[in-house]
Amino acid sequence: MSATISTILMVVLVIGIAMVLWSVLMGYPSILHHTVYIASEAKAEEVIQPGGLPMQVVGFTIREAEPFHFVGQTPPIAGKEVLIKVIGPDGRTLYPTPFLSGGAMEGRTLYIYPNSTGYSAHCDYIVSDTAPQGKLKPFTIGTWVIQLIDTEANLLISSDDRARITSGTTSYALAGGTPGGDVWRTDCSSLGYTVNGNPVAGFAGAPMNMSYLSFDGNDWLEYADDPTLKYTGDLTISLWLNPLHVNTWKQVIGKGLQTPSGGGVIEDKNYDLYLINQKVYFEWDDRVTNTHYHIMTDNNVVTANNWQYVNLVVEGGDPKIYVNGVSQSFSYYQSNVPGNSLITNPSLIPDIRLKDNQYPLTMGKQASVSYPFPYSGDIGSFALYNRGLTEGEITENYQTYNA
Repeated sequence: MSATISTILMVVLVIGIAMVLWSVLMGYPSILHHTVYIASEAKAEEVIQPGGLPMQVVGFTIREAEPFHFVGQTPPIAGKEVLIKVIGPDGRTLYPTPFLSGGAMEGRTLYIYPNSTGYSAHCDYIVSDTAPQGKLKPFTIGTWVIQLIDTEANLLISSDDRARITSGTTSYALAGGTPGGDVWRTDCSSLGYTVNGNPVAGFAGAPMNMSYLSFDGNDWLEYADDPTLKYTGDLTISLWLNPLHVNTWKQVIGKGLQTPSGGGVIEDKNYDLYLINQKVYFEWDDRVTNTHYHIMTDNNVVTANNWQYVNLVVEGGDPKIYVNGVSQSFSYYQSNVPGNSLITNPSLIPDIRLKDNQYPLTMGKQASVSYPFPYSGDIGSFALYNRGLTEGEITENYQTYNA
């Protein structure tokens, strides 16, 4: 054996010994660790909802496996600890909470589905060996990827299990949650906010099972400017509210600023939703002309001391207003004063071209020193979409107390 080959072999041996020692001492990752073997398959499984309507969820079948249990699983447990990770087609990373009976996993089909109770968070999912019961939030259409991770060695065991959901919703909201509680972006990251005043958190029991925040006219929330709060195309504002009274002007939610100018004010609004007495009012600034417009329901459509589900939809430049799932008639106005400058010529009715700005989103009052128009009452679940919700989706939300 030549001296050169001998030297090469010695270097390889030293490197190999070093790798083994490093693995033993550091334990991350461990090349000596014996990981668990799991052979599995994911696919869309159809379950029947109340009323007989079918719905797809992710089914996850363990074909073959050595003993293992999921992180967070309650006893009895056996074998290696495995983390289940789910990646949705909309970019969300989910870690379903296990609700599983004891015993071997091999040969069992598990169901992965959203926790659909009114107080659950947007990214709260469940993995269970029992088919889901009751009404579920729909899955996003597309490919759902299931990954299994050996937590001891921090090794990816399986990453090729994919379920193709073909029936569900096209997308979730860009932002939403509960005022004063958890507010999230689509990717499950938290959307921060500041609380002004002393709004009081509450919970509406069955059948709503919804958390809410009570505003007394001196409270409001402020969400910092964020890409998920900016809209220049399609938009849906979806929210539940219970106004204390309906005899004043009240801003519910909006992104913009009103500043004094001479004897008047300057408006710079991306979008703003109000209650004007018993009517729903929506205003915006045109991003091309800076002209200020508003639409307002023709009839009284909201009442005091009652929970109502309100939707403002902009799709392809055309608006719609829904209250409790019912489409409402409305008129266009070219002004920032409710009911002034009615547009009567159909050819002058504008397409809605929302104008972006850098201001925070406020909930509970208008961003204005002169005319804050504070809201008094409760605001429950809310969500902001970059698309128009369909009538079917709005009806589904209304019937299930979601936004």
